[in-house]
Amino acid sequence: MRALYFGTYDRDHPRNVNAIAALRAAGVEVVERQVPVRRGGWRGALGVLGVETRLSAPQGRDFDVVIVGYPGHFDVPRARRVARNHRLVFDAVLSLEDELVEVRSRFRARSAAATVLRAVDARALRLPDLVVCGTQAEAAYLEELGAGTTAVIFLGSDEDVFCETWAPAYPFSALHVADRSHEVVEAAAELVPEVPVRIVDASELAAHDRGLAFAHAGIVLGGFRESRAIPAAVFDALATGAPVVTADTAAARELLDDDSAVLVPPEDAGAVAAAVRSLATDEERRRSIAARGKQVYAERASRHVLGERWRAALHGDALRE
Repeated sequence: MRALYFGTYDRDHPRNVNAIAALRAAGVEVVERQVPVRRGGWRGALGVLGVETRLSAPQGRDFDVVIVGYPGHFDVPRARRVARNHRLVFDAVLSLEDELVEVRSRFRARSAAATVLRAVDARALRLPDLVVCGTQAEAAYLEELGAGTTAVIFLGSDEDVFCETWAPAYPFSALHVADRSHEVVEAAAELVPEVPVRIVDASELAAHDRGLAFAHAGIVLGGFRESRAIPAAVFDALATGAPVVTADTAAARELLDDDSAVLVPPEDAGAVAAAVRSLATDEERRRSIAARGKQVYAERASRHVLGERWRAALHGDALRE
């Protein structure tokens, strides 16, 4: 099978890195047709619209399926024309309106921008033959917005980076890659001063250092806000074999249980602090959770497993857990 991976998607985003690697591991030949664009605000949106005319299919149209990478909501109409009678798959991941209005608060709910984003979502979700996202929770939401057939494929991890063996360094510490719940982690760190909590921005970790950073962490802290997604750090920790503390959400429960991670109420700094303290002082439990988490990753979110799920989806077998 030959897939055309198409659009203005971000080549460095974990969703695209992991999806392409999984597809290739499953024997799918992936040909990329990507035009880079500046992201952010209205200027970024206009930039996306400006490059649409530069997006075209490779000569010969020798492909079996077109996959629109993430983010690619603006790219779907062009991809539909490029695909013609071939199958069109959109790795939507999320709703643009929800992400930029409700989650990031970039625009007001009743603004002109929100109206445009709602229209972009509606068009992008209705045109493809299949819409892919990372959790059942997100799939159900996108179906409410108009997506027809959906498939759930976990985010996974870049196994070329997160391939180190978990071996906590001295002094024992917890690691959090800052996200929109970093204030919860900062508050938790103040409540458990006996355990160093390292909070880093993703940009501070060079690609070749990320795997080691996770491998040397005694505990990895995921995300702590209510969300329909599972944080990338959770998958990276599981791939490494490090014990995870993250928010107890419906999305997280699709992958994890109380044996494979410590799940705490969202937005609860006290619960995060208690979980860190408990794991830091209980090596047996820490190792048990780490081992079970790594097993869950191997069985349900590894590159091999996700590659097979992608391959099945491209063949027309929509997948829901």
